[in-house]
Amino acid sequence: MSQEQEGTVFGIDLGTTYSCISYIDDTGNAQIAENMEGGRTTPSVVYFASEDEVVVGQAAKDAAVLEPDRTVQFVKQLMGNSKVALEVDGKEKTPEEISSYILKKVAQDAEQSTGYPVKNVVITVPAYFGDAERQATKTAGELAGLNVMSIVQEPVAAAVYYGCTKAGTDQTLLVYDLGGGTFDVTVMNVSSDGTEIQVG
Repeated sequence: MSQEQEGTVFGIDLGTTYSCISYIDDTGNAQIAENMEGGRTTPSVVYFASEDEVVVGQAAKDAAVLEPDRTVQFVKQLMGNSKVALEVDGKEKTPEEISSYILKKVAQDAEQSTGYPVKNVVITVPAYFGDAERQATKTAGELAGLNVMSIVQEPVAAAVYYGCTKAGTDQTLLVYDLGGGTFDVTVMNVSSDGTEIQVG
């Protein structure tokens, strides 16, 4: 394994309904890592099959039909706003803990599909997330055993990918995020002096 592979930083979209993980490959292009089911996105659903067995992803989403009281969906909406996401087998599960299972699943799957170790990550959050929600997201990443290098607003991540932050580029951009559980509209004024963000 090369030193470059060891230093790879992955970007994780911890979504309301689906999550995914990406990285920059050896050619400098952004790639979405496939999960173990062969998909590019993983349902953000966690199913507690037993005290010792936690299932994440499509299998958990399928289980939600028959065992909704042992399944958590849309946990992102509780981040930073609730101490309990689910009580199962007499134990309370926090939103951070639930989210950590999702993060762990996408990270482990990315390791398998890319051959790169997944340790250093940047996690995106909606533009409207405040300090409490951002901290809860960071805590979830740490519970998953990840080194959370930064929490980045989703529109900023989109703008960076687009390449609008290059020096000397002055633009006003409208970035909209039509997600599974949220709809954000953000106006970004980008100049060589920096980026000003206005959440709509």
